[in-house]
This record gives sequence, structure tokens and C-alpha cells, in this order.
Amino acid sequence: MTTGRGSAVSGPATGAGHGAAPAAPPAPERTLRKLSPDECFELLEPGGVGRVGFASAGGIMMLPVNFAVTRKTIVFRTAPDTLLAAYADAPVSFEVDHLDEVLREGWSVLVQGRAHTVTDERELQRLEDQIDLEPWAAGARDVFVRIAPSRISGRGIGVPR
Repeated sequence: MTTGRGSAVSGPATGAGHGAAPAAPPAPERTLRKLSPDECFELLEPGGVGRVGFASAGGIMMLPVNFAVTRKTIVFRTAPDTLLAAYADAPVSFEVDHLDEVLREGWSVLVQGRAHTVTDERELQRLEDQIDLEPWAAGARDVFVRIAPSRISGRGIGVPR
């Protein structure tokens, strides 16, 4: 029998000298390690989907957003009538992870900082011109929110240095 990664898996041993398959080598040790802030930003740089956490009147909220990274800040777009827009000028947490369940590898990055709505016209124009950030959700998503990190941390298993 073969596993998903092509290594042989043998049945019960039949005893030495009777054609028994050699034991499979042990799986590599999976060590959880802390990621440096530079490694964290490197993982976030391509953008993607993350979750914004904030305290609302109804309690702690975690909402998914698609995001981009520019100038060591996280940027996402939302509609003016959303919870994300209502709580955009406040302390937030932002979390992104990538998991490979087959290889049992992955990473998670947590950013803590303050979110603010981008209102400067020149900065809005720069964001529209220079970053590729198309919202997945339908409708007008013309409120740009920037998260300025005050702390960034991450952990990974099987993440190259």
C-alpha cells in the first residue's frame, strides 16, 4: 500500500528472512517555532484572506476580509454601512493562517494594532492605483481601512527559515 506522499507502508512483519519489507523511516519531527516580525510580514505580503477582530457593542467580533499589505500595514475595503466600517477607528487584531493538512504544516500570524479609515484623498488614490484589492463581496466597498501594527507575532510548523 502507498500513502499520499508515495512512501511504502508495509503490512504486519512476517519475521526476519521471510521477505518482510523494511520498516518505513520515522516521520520528520514537527517543531513549532516562533516567527520573526520580518518572517511574518513576508508571509502576509502576498495578501489574501484574514480575519479582523474587534470589540463591538455586541461583544468580540471576528470577521473575514480580503486584504493587501502596503508599507508594512494591512489594508482592506468594506462598505460604509458595515460593522467593519463602524468600528474601523479602534484597536484591532488581525489574523491570517495557512494550513496544509496533508503535510501537517502551516503558519499563523497575529497582528495587533489600531485600525483607521483612510480619508486622505491622495492616499486613497495611491491605494486604488497601486494595490490590487478587489473585494470578494458584491456591492460598493469604497471604505479603505488600514491597520497599523503595533505588534506582530507568528508561529509555524514546517515553515522554511
